[in-house]
Amino acid sequence: MTERHNQQGPIKVCAAVIHHQGKILITLRPQDKRLGGYWEFPGGKIEAGESPEVALQRELREELDIKIEVGALIETVHHCYEWGKVVILAYACTWKTGIIKHLEVSDHRWVAAKNLLDYDILAADQPIIEKLLTL
Repeated sequence: MTERHNQQGPIKVCAAVIHHQGKILITLRPQDKRLGGYWEFPGGKIEAGESPEVALQRELREELDIKIEVGALIETVHHCYEWGKVVILAYACTWKTGIIKHLEVSDHRWVAAKNLLDYDILAADQPIIEKLLTL
């Protein structure tokens, strides 16, 4: 698949920072996807005409089969990969219902904020971690 999104500007992505029992949810990208094998905050691309909040709810249903409540915007990240630019909108979220299933992820972990840097996390997610460590 070719990336034509970048001709119109950066790819807009949303990320869920889900706190539960003192830990934060991260997911492992499948090996067969771009940047496979890296950990990240769950989320995904915002589709045309979709709000970031609706996109996050959809992505978490598709990837993990859980329902979330989207809260406040925590951080906005502008990052440039070799293949193009992304803008990530990271929101504080609450896990409402569902049991986590690995539908579009390889694995998941609940990690204390101070231990997030122990994981091989996507470069674009690093500023979100830095922000979480200051909160």
